[in-house]
Amino acid sequence: MELKVFEVPGKEWDDFASRYTDLIFYQSVWSEVLRKGLGGQPLYFCLKEGGDIVAGLPGVLLDFKVLRIFYASIPYGNTIGEREFFPPLTDLAEKELRRRGIHQCRMTESPFSPSYPHRTDRLIPAKCSLLDLRPFGPEKGLENYRGEVRRAVRKARKNGLIVKGATSPEEIEVFHRLYLASMDRNRTGAKYPLRWFQVLYETLMRQGKADIRFAVKGDQYAAGVVLVYSPSAIHYLHNGSDLVHLENRPNDLIVDDIIRKGMKEGKTVLDFMGSDRQDAALLRFKEKWGSQSIDIRTFVRDFHPIRCFLWETGKAWMASRLGGQLLKIFRK
Repeated sequence: MELKVFEVPGKEWDDFASRYTDLIFYQSVWSEVLRKGLGGQPLYFCLKEGGDIVAGLPGVLLDFKVLRIFYASIPYGNTIGEREFFPPLTDLAEKELRRRGIHQCRMTESPFSPSYPHRTDRLIPAKCSLLDLRPFGPEKGLENYRGEVRRAVRKARKNGLIVKGATSPEEIEVFHRLYLASMDRNRTGAKYPLRWFQVLYETLMRQGKADIRFAVKGDQYAAGVVLVYSPSAIHYLHNGSDLVHLENRPNDLIVDDIIRKGMKEGKTVLDFMGSDRQDAALLRFKEKWGSQSIDIRTFVRDFHPIRCFLWETGKAWMASRLGGQLLKIFRK
């Protein structure tokens, strides 16, 4: 057996990965999004036997100068292939990460495949909400939903909101402003820069592999959601909204549109993505559509404990109210 590391994964990787999953996050095109959008270096670890890939671990290296972190992957992903080869793959991958001077490794479980218990210094728990679209029927319309959801969707329509897709690069900046408004309102630092959304547009949206669905009223943008598509699933990647329009329930109207779109295109799952287990309001919004929230974990391995401790301490401070206010000042 030998370990190969693809820094530019291509057909060989895609042919291997497609035998085990249809998630777009495992495809080489996603590595381009991470590279161009976040400035990361893709590192796709492959264990080969007899010239064939038998197990793999896709990920990206993000260099924050003080800390070099390997993420496997963003937003999630993990080992795929033949399970019996996972132990030698992860052992060899860890040695290679240390050799490359990487300080920390983060591996987040995928809710679409069985978990594998990696060695870890600590676990970060989260919830991932998945909505099974198969029981829905387009002929039923609003009857698919609970009473509170039906009322919210009707209110949005009554107040003149409609849903449209992004059709121009300029609308990427519109969404980014909505995204920043939501982050500020929730006192959360914006993790993703404008370039990230531009790359999603250039790399995926032009190919029909992603979209932004906007709730609009006339020429006013009330809310938006970034979607990424796998063959069988829709992934609810980002959202943003304008406080002025929230009472008209634009987010509910967009989710209704996504569900209808998914049924029309034969998708089986709407993936609401991960949430902090303590964010009860967000989980309730996702679950009111009938989604099931399951536990997923991020396995964190520290190769340089002191640097990692200082990094986590700094992140906790920036997540505080004071830190959020300073970030807001610096962004201006």
